[in-house]
Amino acid sequence: MATLITDKGAPYIEDIWSLDDFRNVADGYEEEEFTEDDLLNAMELVVDNFDANLGITWETIEAALDVVAWNKKQEMNDE
Repeated sequence: MATLITDKGAPYIEDIWSLDDFRNVADGYEEEEFTEDDLLNAMELVVDNFDANLGITWETIEAALDVVAWNKKQEMNDE
């Protein structure tokens, strides 16, 4: 997933995670349905809680989706 970029000045490593990556993980949830807004919320959680020592992995994406699913259930219970 990581790419070495050398054509834009100083070399750097780029690691891009897209909405499709989040959607692919979300598709593995049997009892949850995620909207595009839910997936964007999960992306924001990953960014807001980013730890360079751990990076972004399939597990961090799944953890963010778990939080989104839990928050949705809490909102439904509060209604």
